[in-house]
Amino acid sequence: MSCRHRILLSALGLAVLHASLIAATPDDISQYLLQVAKFAPADITSLEKGAVIARIMPGSSDSEVMVVAAVKIRASRDQAVNYYGQMISYVDGKVTTAFGRFSNPPSVADVGALSFDASEVAHLKSCEPGDCDLRVGGTALAALKGSVNWNAANTEAQANALIREAIVTYVGAYMKRGDDVLVTYNDRSKPVRLKGEWLGILAASPYFAQYATPLRDHLSMYPRRPAPGARDILYWVNEKYTGLKPVVSVVHAVIYQDPTKPDRTIVAQKQLYASHYYDGSLAIVSANAALDGSTPVTYLVYANRSRGDLLKGGFGGLKRKIAGDQAKTAAEQTLGTIKTVLEQSQ
Repeated sequence: MSCRHRILLSALGLAVLHASLIAATPDDISQYLLQVAKFAPADITSLEKGAVIARIMPGSSDSEVMVVAAVKIRASRDQAVNYYGQMISYVDGKVTTAFGRFSNPPSVADVGALSFDASEVAHLKSCEPGDCDLRVGGTALAALKGSVNWNAANTEAQANALIREAIVTYVGAYMKRGDDVLVTYNDRSKPVRLKGEWLGILAASPYFAQYATPLRDHLSMYPRRPAPGARDILYWVNEKYTGLKPVVSVVHAVIYQDPTKPDRTIVAQKQLYASHYYDGSLAIVSANAALDGSTPVTYLVYANRSRGDLLKGGFGGLKRKIAGDQAKTAAEQTLGTIKTVLEQSQ
């Protein structure tokens, strides 16, 4: 995520080596990384030498973590964007255990591989609003509990079938009415409205609005204000990280090619639901085409702002610093993998 306008460097004391390397980095990327994300000039030097750079940014509240990362890849922008898309959908059987895309309109067939494990289904039986370890928003918890025959042998299958139907209904409503149908999490004593969290994330991300106003409006006013050059992909994913419970997420992704800026492509990922830990999340990847001499290169700049109850049991009871460190490591590994795979294929 960066801004397309000329960088104004006031730090006249930069070393000559740093200045020469920064000059090789496109102006809008340098401006974002140095002035907004607060990377040091030495980090830009490392970026130009081929390293992945990443840092944890201050969040707008104690419940927020933001990570920014960047990498320079000797490959075309189209290659970088395509491979990033492949990584989102890749099921490795370790971290990502299942993935599926929603059709329009969505159907139960889209979520055939989605399921909660036996321990989580068993926990549902004792769940009550304000006291439930699994997030089932609004009135869905009572409906789900009341529809399952808890004395039957196939309790897990019953519950998962109902959950799949509920998710399909939720995504279908979102496709028609947008943010007005976003879930209210009532697993804790104080309900959390995802719409409110999402608006808070947008308000804390002014650079996103400045850099890609049509995309911001596309996401925040979906489906009422489609942006030219935007392609919507709604999907679900089941992920399992060491020490954490499995997380089923529903995400609205947008691949955006601004017709007025053919040198960059942006991928945005807006979280619509998470079964654990997250109150809201927005990830932005900007793929910027450039030349290193006569060689096509791509600068990938990644920013992720996530909210969760970090200090009161969210993120599996992890403290804020540990949650941030995990997010930073994940960003470094993702960008590093893209760089390695694409450069080795040249």
